[in-house]
Amino acid sequence: MNISETQLSVNDYLDLYLYAESINDQLWKQEIVEKLQNSRNEIRKEIQSFKDKHLLEKYKHINEEIRIIYQQLRIHSSNEYLLEEFRRLKQRRVLLGLQIQSAKHHSP
Repeated sequence: MNISETQLSVNDYLDLYLYAESINDQLWKQEIVEKLQNSRNEIRKEIQSFKDKHLLEKYKHINEEIRIIYQQLRIHSSNEYLLEEFRRLKQRRVLLGLQIQSAKHHSP
């Protein structure tokens, strides 16, 4: 179920909840609330999965940039710009690695 389908489902459940309330069916209202909570959890999982994939893509991209600069440094070892860019990318990779680890520890 993708986010837009989940959203449609949530809207449907809200309508059903209002109807259950109008006919004073407490059990049905409770079932609907539980289904809405499950939908909310599904949305959270999808969002977290998207964030995780995005972080990993950024990490891969930085690794590729580092590889390219490393190859250039093998030819032009005294190029200050390349050395600085290499250091900057390595620092970004470390920070991104920490974000990825944090996301793994905080995922549901």
